[in-house]
Amino acid sequence: MLLYSTTPEDREVMWDTLLLPFLEDAVQKTPTYIIGAYFDACRWGIHHFPPNHFFPLLKFTVTKVQTTLWQRDGVEDTEQGSGAATAMADRFALQSKWLYFIQSVLIELDGEDDVGATSKLPWYTAGLMHSTVLASEGSNYEELQLGQCWTHVSEALIPSLLNAIGHPYDKCRDHIASLLFRMCYCHRKFINTLSYGKGSCNNDPGITIMNQLVGIQDSSSYSFKEKNRALGTARKFVAYCVHWGDAKHEYSQFIIPLLPLAFKALQTTDEQVSVEDRGIEAELADISTACVVTYGVPNDITRVLTILKEMSVHDNWQIRQASAHFLRCFQGAHKFLFSQDQAGSSLSIAISLLSDDRREVSNAATSALTGILATMPQSALEELVAKYIKIANKSIKKKKKKTTDTEMSKEEAEEKAAKEKQRAKRQQRSVFVLCAVVMGRPYDTPPYIPEALAALSKHSFEHRASMGVRDEVKRVCSEFKRTHTDNWEAHKRQFTQEQLEALEDVVSTPHYYA
Repeated sequence: MLLYSTTPEDREVMWDTLLLPFLEDAVQKTPTYIIGAYFDACRWGIHHFPPNHFFPLLKFTVTKVQTTLWQRDGVEDTEQGSGAATAMADRFALQSKWLYFIQSVLIELDGEDDVGATSKLPWYTAGLMHSTVLASEGSNYEELQLGQCWTHVSEALIPSLLNAIGHPYDKCRDHIASLLFRMCYCHRKFINTLSYGKGSCNNDPGITIMNQLVGIQDSSSYSFKEKNRALGTARKFVAYCVHWGDAKHEYSQFIIPLLPLAFKALQTTDEQVSVEDRGIEAELADISTACVVTYGVPNDITRVLTILKEMSVHDNWQIRQASAHFLRCFQGAHKFLFSQDQAGSSLSIAISLLSDDRREVSNAATSALTGILATMPQSALEELVAKYIKIANKSIKKKKKKTTDTEMSKEEAEEKAAKEKQRAKRQQRSVFVLCAVVMGRPYDTPPYIPEALAALSKHSFEHRASMGVRDEVKRVCSEFKRTHTDNWEAHKRQFTQEQLEALEDVVSTPHYYA
């Protein structure tokens, strides 16, 4: 029908009287689980036409989203009962349909690798159309039409979407996040390909969207529930940038600025880790491994490490744990791209987390440090082991001296407790560094490994270290013995008799007659 329309007026009449009324009726009556069929049919129907041929469809779908979409300033339904819940679910389902359907139109505005191809009719339509129609379709005119389509979308649709990022319905939030990403991605591609609007930052939807998403955490205009929902939308936006975006642009412009927001979304009042928290951690893992900074901007690696350093000292333990996991994955994907300063920064972040009070954080940091140390040269490892053996030996808990019963003042008691806390942190940090060194060599025995194991054995006794430190030492020594069992006679030659006895004291099972 679009091919046989000889004038723009004929197309307008056809859309207004036939196609759009049918589409509105069909979307309302179609179950959600088969709305994808209309999505594919719409893309197939308009795929080979320039934007001015389906601009009425674009305006219609934008209007439908504006009129049906839940808005934050509106009155939220709080009525209870099955009737109110059913009506609300039906209304949200309709919103989800229109949010999903409009993406089919936006995709076809960016349906080709060369955006300019969308402004031209395919070659095989020449025999089906009137010659006057073909003569009126100039490339410059069609590029202007394409620019006007994106201008209409940016001005009419983006404000409604940003005002609904705290939508109560998760499916709608998912569609909103994908729409926001698609607008940023397609607008940049359109500006870079065509000359329309190039050099103007005022119409860039990415700036508007980023300003809104970055301000969610510190905004006081959201209620508690709305803020959590808006944070969920921001996380979905980041996920789409990771999986659908171009690393050269999305990583630098969108993902890195939103990375602190993704970490802080883990901050909850509940000490338990929820299923949603696990989902957030999975998204962070995707960011750390799926996006590799190989596009020639090393400063972006430094930006990520700076964010990780800030998150590693956060008050919430879940955020500190997530930063350790992120560092492990990020360092593994970028270790050959790190400069010397960046490698030192990642090492210092991991070591600083080893002395954390939460066992979950220190264990995650130990895993991250093991991967970092596994790629370090042997000379650097020998220096590191020698340094932390000295710290570990000095931090061993000393026996209490017998003194006369004299009461200490409050200030003296606080000072003594602070010194003991610092000693325990130094001990835990130094011991866990040595543990990471040992765990990084599961199949060979360099000269510094026996020295590290001998130093660790001193911290396996009850009166010398806390339970967490003792358990980690015993676990690492047992794991070392297990992984070296097959060629133990060869590995054994690297130890002195004193070092072997120290290792056996830790791994051997106490005997009743001993």
